Amino acid sequence: MVRLRFEGHRSGAGPLTAGQGNIAKWLLDVPHAPAAVLDHAFAVPPGTTVRDVADCFEVLLCRHEGLRSTYELGDPGVQRVLASGTLPLRVHPGLDAARLVALCRAEPFDPAAAPPVRFAVAVNDGRVSAAVVVCSHIVADFQALAVLDAEFTELIRDPTARVPGEPRPQPLDRAALEARPARRRRMETALRHWERALREAPAHPYAGPRTGPGGGSGACGISSTAAAMALEHVAARTGTSRPAIVLAAFCALLSRRTGDATCSFVTLSANRFESDLLRYVGTLAQSTFLTVEVGDSGFDALVRRCFGAVLQAGLHGAYDVYRQHEHSTRITADRGVAPSFEPVFNSVVMDTRAPDPRPLREIERAAATETQWVDLPATDVLLRFDLGSVDGALVARLWSGDTGRVGPAEVTALLLALERLLVAAAAGDLDHAGIVAALALPPIERPAGWLRVDRCWVDLAEVQRLVDDALAPDACRVFASVDGAPLVAFVAGGPGTAEEAHRRCLAALPGRHAAMTPGRYVLCGQSPVDPSSLADWRAVPVLSEGTGRAALLALSPT
Repeated sequence: MVRLRFEGHRSGAGPLTAGQGNIAKWLLDVPHAPAAVLDHAFAVPPGTTVRDVADCFEVLLCRHEGLRSTYELGDPGVQRVLASGTLPLRVHPGLDAARLVALCRAEPFDPAAAPPVRFAVAVNDGRVSAAVVVCSHIVADFQALAVLDAEFTELIRDPTARVPGEPRPQPLDRAALEARPARRRRMETALRHWERALREAPAHPYAGPRTGPGGGSGACGISSTAAAMALEHVAARTGTSRPAIVLAAFCALLSRRTGDATCSFVTLSANRFESDLLRYVGTLAQSTFLTVEVGDSGFDALVRRCFGAVLQAGLHGAYDVYRQHEHSTRITADRGVAPSFEPVFNSVVMDTRAPDPRPLREIERAAATETQWVDLPATDVLLRFDLGSVDGALVARLWSGDTGRVGPAEVTALLLALERLLVAAAAGDLDHAGIVAALALPPIERPAGWLRVDRCWVDLAEVQRLVDDALAPDACRVFASVDGAPLVAFVAGGPGTAEEAHRRCLAALPGRHAAMTPGRYVLCGQSPVDPSSLADWRAVPVLSEGTGRAALLALSPT
C-alpha cells in the first residue's frame, strides 16, 4: 500500500448541494444499493510506475475537494472538506481492472467517517497494468468521472502537468450558490415542473398485459456498429447530439407500442449547462420529467424536438429532493398510483465531438449486431433504457423490471426495432409512415378488461387483486365505472372509512405495474348474494363512502 498525500487550497464545511442531498436521501433509503457506488478504470501507458499513478491521484485529490470530503447524510446534511491528509493507494499484483474494482467495492463506505473514495492499482513485473477509482455516488456522477478521466490522461502522459493549478468551482461553492434567492426561486420552479408532470404522466409508460409467469428482472444488452454509424449521418443532418437521436428513436418506439402520442417519463438531467461546471467534480445529476410530443412527426423533427425537450428538462433538474418527495407522495396518493422514480431513459454519454459520417454502404457491411440477456436485481421501473456509448458501436441495454410482463424476447425485439429505425434514418428523413415501417412492431394488444384511467393503462383484474390483497379478508368488488366514476370499489365491513381503505390500497400498490387504487370506496354493512352484481351491491346498506383522499386534499396547495 502507498499513502496518497494531499494538501488543498482550503478546508471548510457547509450544507450538502442539491445533487449531494439527492444521493444522500437515496443512501438513507437504500443503504447498500449497488448503483450508489461508481467505479472507473483509467488507461495507463506501458511502463507506468506506481509512483507515476500515485502522483496523478495526489494532484486530483488536491484539485477536487469532493474527493477529500466527508459527508453527513440527512436534511440538510453536511459536507466537510479536509485541507490535508492521506488516503491509501491499494497495490495488488497480477489483477485486472474488474478484480480491482470488485475488491474496492467489497466493503461498504462510511461517508461520515472518511472520504468515500478508494484508489487501487494492479502491477505486473513492477509496472502498473490497471488503475481504478471507486467512490460513493455522493462524491461524483458519471460526468464527473469523465472529468477525472480526462485530467488523469493528461497527468499520466505529461509529468510537467502534475500541479494542482488554480482553484476551480467546488461543491462548497455550489452549495453557497444554491442558497442565493435567485437560485432558490429556480429550484422552486423545478418543483412546480415536477408536480405538473407527475399529475399528468402515466404511472408506468409501458404497462401491458402479463405474458408469462412470475416477475423476474433482467436486461438485454446490445452492441451495434451499424446503429453507431447511422447516428453520425443523422447528427450531421440535424445538428443535434447523438444521445438526443437515440432518445428520439426510443420515444418513437414507445409511442408506437403504447399508442400514446405523448411520451412523458423520468429521465436524468446532468445539470451541467453552466460553463463553469465543465470541469466540476461532484454529483449534479438528478431525476426530472421529460415530455415529448411524438404524434405523427417525421424523424428529423422528432430528433430536434427531443433535443429541445432535454434542454427544457435540464432547466428543472435541480431541486430539494426532500420537498420533491413530500410533493410526490401527496400527488401520487391523490391519483392512486405508485410510479417508479428511476429513470426510464438514462444516458451517460458525453457527446462533444463533431459527427463523422462515413459512406452509407459501409453501414450494410457493419459487423453483426450482438445482443445478450442478463438477469439483474429487482427494480420498480417496468422498462428502462440505458445508453452507454455511441462511439464505434451503440452500446445500450433495455431493462425489464417484470419479465412476466415484458419478457426477454420482447426486450430484445424492442432493441432491434430501435436499431432498424436508426439505420433507416441514416439515408434521409423519415415521415411517420416510414418510422412505423422501420420499427416493424405493432401496438401492444390489450384484451378486454384493460382501461384508460387518468392517462394510465390499468387492468381491472389487477385492480381487483390489489383490493382483495389490501382489504382481506373483507369481501370487495371493483367495477370499471359507476355513474360515470371510474374504478369504484364496494367493500363489505372492514376498513371503517374510505381513508383507511385508500391507505391500505396505497400500501399494497408498489410493484403492481398494471393497477391503480380505486377512485371511490363504498363501504357496505354486508356482502350481497352475488358479489359480481353491481345491482346487488347497491341493494345492501351503505355505511359510508368517499374517495379516501379528504386528508390529502386538505394538504394540497391552493
